[in-house]
Amino acid sequence: MNKIKDKKIIVLIIILIVFSISYFIVINKISYAFENDYDLNGAYNQKIEIITKCAEAYGLNNVANFNEEGLMYITVQNLIDEGYLFPDESGKIQNYLDNSETLNNKKIRIKKDNDKFIAEIYS
Repeated sequence: MNKIKDKKIIVLIIILIVFSISYFIVINKISYAFENDYDLNGAYNQKIEIITKCAEAYGLNNVANFNEEGLMYITVQNLIDEGYLFPDESGKIQNYLDNSETLNNKKIRIKKDNDKFIAEIYS
């Protein structure tokens, strides 16, 4: 009778070991399915592109503000104040590459070339 109990215990221990190893392997594989693959550089570049397109629209609507060289300088905050960009709840446009700074103080140069407006962030 003792031999049967010993065999049952050994079988239970083997089953527990196999189950535990399988559990950790499956959990490890599943956890990588929830990994964040968000491309911060791509998101930052999209944000910069949105800002420049809004600045070009701003230039189109404010042609009288260009200097004699066909240049205008504004900040991202100007675009927010004029309603061309919408910030987050705190009134900021976050920099995805550096969470400690915002894009609100970035300077934008808008160049008027005939009927075309070209905006670029230069600082």
